[in-house]
Amino acid sequence: MGEIFLKAFEALWQVLVAGVVLGAGLPALFALGIRLQGSGRTLATDGASYTTPVTTGGRAGSFVLFGVCVLAVLFGIFLIVAGGFGLKLFG
Repeated sequence: MGEIFLKAFEALWQVLVAGVVLGAGLPALFALGIRLQGSGRTLATDGASYTTPVTTGGRAGSFVLFGVCVLAVLFGIFLIVAGGFGLKLFG
């Protein structure tokens, strides 16, 4: 009986980690990429906002973060399409 609970808690832990990583982590990376795209904006002392071109570092960082998000989505699609084969590869 105790072994059943242990396996249930192990599965619950895996679902919780996946939910936190995919449910909060990927949107946070995407939001950070959007924030880096706006890294060229400056605010003057009179309250006016002037937009300058995005810095090279901001552009490169945002492309990397967007790439990670796209790869995660494509990997998820792969696992869904591959069905049992995809699950056998990782578990």
